[in-house]
Amino acid sequence: MHPALILAGGASKRMGRNKATMIVDGSAMIVSVAHALRDAGCKTILVAARDGFQRREIMGALSHLTDVRCILDNDLQRSAKSGLRSALRECSEMGIERIQLAPCDMPWVRPQVFERLRERGTPVVMPKGEHLQPLLSLVEVEVVLAALDRAEMRASLKNILRSVPCQIIEFSDEAGFRNVNSLNDMGS
Repeated sequence: MHPALILAGGASKRMGRNKATMIVDGSAMIVSVAHALRDAGCKTILVAARDGFQRREIMGALSHLTDVRCILDNDLQRSAKSGLRSALRECSEMGIERIQLAPCDMPWVRPQVFERLRERGTPVVMPKGEHLQPLLSLVEVEVVLAALDRAEMRASLKNILRSVPCQIIEFSDEAGFRNVNSLNDMGS
């Protein structure tokens, strides 16, 4: 089974505080995502964090789980793409060839999403409900790193991932893809 990389290094500007550890439906969002990944068979979970303070907060929320490790963003740009690039570089150094991406702010994502993505063998497998979900992709680390390195600065992650051989899997259940960017997004 592939390891997972939870993307939690964002600045949470719209929320005004660290989204990963905010409580939604009784659990920290990152805990809900980690449990969905574990239920889908991901035994190793890596978490991309912005800095040491965020790492401490996240690891406290995930302390009940084993085989969880944080990767700090060491890129000077400090953007979503640079954080992903930084984390994927470390994954490459660890010998990880394929990894399941998951954003920390999708507390309703279901294990079945990850299970369906795992059934395909292209370098990038991206789910689509109403919209593409590039941060929920199952990716080959080296292929995506190369795409990130050659992409223009302003290119969207969706377009970067679509620039490599990819397969888009349609999902009819959009509720699991809902993310939380502000307090208004927390209602059911």
